[in-house]
Amino acid sequence: MNAPLKKLSELAGVVFDGKRTGYVPPKKLRISEKLKLHPQAKKNIDPVTFEVVRHALWNVNEEHGATIQRLSGSPVAMYALDLNPSILTEDAEFVYFGPYMQYMSGVTDTQVKWTLENRADNPGIHDGDMFLANDPWVGAAHQMDVMLLCPVFWKGELFCWVTNCLHQYDIGGITPGSFCPSARDAFDEGILIPPVKIVEKNEIRRDIEEVYLRSSRKPSAVALDFRAQLAGNMTAKDRVLALIGRYGADTIKGVMKKIIDDGERAFLKKLALLPDGIWRDRTYVECCRPGDRQVHRVMLTLKKQGAGLVFENEGTDPGSSTTRWAARCATWSSIRRRARSTAPTSPPPCRPRRCSAWRSRSTRPTTCSRK
Repeated sequence: MNAPLKKLSELAGVVFDGKRTGYVPPKKLRISEKLKLHPQAKKNIDPVTFEVVRHALWNVNEEHGATIQRLSGSPVAMYALDLNPSILTEDAEFVYFGPYMQYMSGVTDTQVKWTLENRADNPGIHDGDMFLANDPWVGAAHQMDVMLLCPVFWKGELFCWVTNCLHQYDIGGITPGSFCPSARDAFDEGILIPPVKIVEKNEIRRDIEEVYLRSSRKPSAVALDFRAQLAGNMTAKDRVLALIGRYGADTIKGVMKKIIDDGERAFLKKLALLPDGIWRDRTYVECCRPGDRQVHRVMLTLKKQGAGLVFENEGTDPGSSTTRWAARCATWSSIRRRARSTAPTSPPPCRPRRCSAWRSRSTRPTTCSRK
């Protein structure tokens, strides 16, 4: 639980698979041949069509979030806006995520990529399926932020994904509400669910839903939130398919790709205005858990060289408690959210595999430590 900090160079041979360690997507996803993707995209799209479709896709995402708000009945969704919808390409590149809690969506692509790698063969990814997930090792800030992933198919091929994330009232753990400051590890904080097929052929799998709800002290509230998420995905899926039917699949995919490319260029253009250099920030956290009276140092170093950004947390105090640590994906989401705010673009403004942009020099078991 209090393992020493380690640099990435000291972790040779460690597989970051989302099971015993945080998931880090490979440069090329290993997807079963059983799943057929739709990568075809039109390259030359007239400006008027591009703007019309671009705004239409944005409105799909807005309606997605509004649907969850209207149906949830939860003040967490209605007033706190602790939710966020997303649209991603077939291989899990962000097109849009919503204007709600952007921290949630920062790792939606990680969840989808893990699903593509680990679920395409067995049990399979098919039209009419949806996957429920809240595992911080795969991609979640904490267990209460539950994602519902929905593949969108066109003529038998996976065209894109629509997804959402919503904070739940209670998913178990040692404290009602599932905020557990006394937690020793992830197993004290509530049920852990890697992406599991909860909707199959457009029907809710009762067995999976009952396992999910059984962990909660408020099963009726969680069940209603799940149906709100389900309705949000179904609404967004129908709207995307309507756009494909009107403009053609290759045109819609071409617009998606151009949105991503434009966002990346805008971010890199703004990044180029900054001089190369090193910036450091130090803060202190008190009382990480009940009974803790210590002060713990938190360090962040940012190195900028050319088009590359390197984030390091070396110098952070290991401390005496794990309750203030976050899984790899939560750190990654925080960085992306801040980077998103630096450029006037709707998707995350940088493809991490194209830029040498994000690297954490040290890792550690987290709030959700499985040790």
